[in-house]
Amino acid sequence: MLRSITKKNVVFYLFVNLFISLFSNAQTNIIGTWKIDKIVGVGDYNEYSLVAQKELSWGNNLKMELDGTFVSRYLAGCGNDCFTSSSGRFIIIDDAHIRFILINIHYSGWCGKELKSETDLNKDLGIFYVYKDSKSVRLIKSNGVLQDDKDKMLYTEMLKTFDENWKTYEYSWVNTNENMPEEVVKDYLGNKLTGLSDYKIVYSKKEGYGELFLVRKDEDFHYVLYNGIKQKVSLAYPR
Repeated sequence: MLRSITKKNVVFYLFVNLFISLFSNAQTNIIGTWKIDKIVGVGDYNEYSLVAQKELSWGNNLKMELDGTFVSRYLAGCGNDCFTSSSGRFIIIDDAHIRFILINIHYSGWCGKELKSETDLNKDLGIFYVYKDSKSVRLIKSNGVLQDDKDKMLYTEMLKTFDENWKTYEYSWVNTNENMPEEVVKDYLGNKLTGLSDYKIVYSKKEGYGELFLVRKDEDFHYVLYNGIKQKVSLAYPR
């Protein structure tokens, strides 16, 4: 009999942890000075990680002002570097969502001829979900629907938990001739596991060996691993 991961016996504690995080997240004040992993708007990024700081420091920074403007810039102690900055406006949509409008990108220093400053862009970077975890504030690209954001964070936590506990599962690897990871899962579940024909892949994560999928059927969740190097696929069976 196929054993599954149900909301009742596994996912419940994840919902509790997420509820606590979301409650704290709603109280997050985005105004202020932050250390940021990437310059806002310079590159097509789906997520930024922010850590609060009292003043600007070396590296990438983000300053959010009360008037709804932002400046994101790279600072360094050495002048022999490429200094990149962006600026624009932000709109706080609600307690959990923010939208960025990119106006200017500026390059100075040793950046190379291919990098040109741009002004008056008025580029909508989209909506980001403001999520506070234990160490930082994460801005995650969003469609603006809070329930979808909560589901995405839940699925992310579930895959993270699996990564930390993969040795507690059993596997039954089979060869696959499919090339696309999602087609591999479709072929595997359709032919090897009765009762899982009516399923949905709700989330996936790239791994060094291939891809990890979170599959949902009704209220049950299953992990499926695809090893792209060996072209094998397996369901993870809870022991």
